Amino acid sequence: MTRTAAVLAILILGSGAPLKAQGPIERPLPWKPVIIEPTEREFLNSCASCHGMDGTGAGFLTRLFRGVDPGDLTQLSVRNDGTFPIERVFSVIDGRAEVAAHGDRKMPVWGDRYMNAAMSEYGPDEINETRVRNRIYELVHYLQSIQAVDAEPEN
Repeated sequence: MTRTAAVLAILILGSGAPLKAQGPIERPLPWKPVIIEPTEREFLNSCASCHGMDGTGAGFLTRLFRGVDPGDLTQLSVRNDGTFPIERVFSVIDGRAEVAAHGDRKMPVWGDRYMNAAMSEYGPDEINETRVRNRIYELVHYLQSIQAVDAEPEN
């Protein structure tokens, strides 16, 4: 066997000797869950003008829009038998899938507004929809964190 053929055979078939690592062995970091802490930033930016700084419905715009009751957002769980209605809250905030037959929508369609903001910042990008959903879920998570606890009746 010629030297070139021998080198080729080793390259193709291997030498039979175990391969040694070239440099340090990288081990993947252990998986850690993403934890989103509820912050009031998005709420204060998008909702407080109507729903109030504390979410009880006493925002400064209620003086301008007479007859519009934004509702007490701290009572969503209480009004839903103690369970926070995550998907319903998401769909109301998003607003893009609301059915027109349900009447006039007093609340802005935040899904469209957030999408316009994402398009302005990132341009047409395939992950803009994910950015919008994450922004809405950040807000939903905050609303869940400010829910009133239904007090136990006294005996």
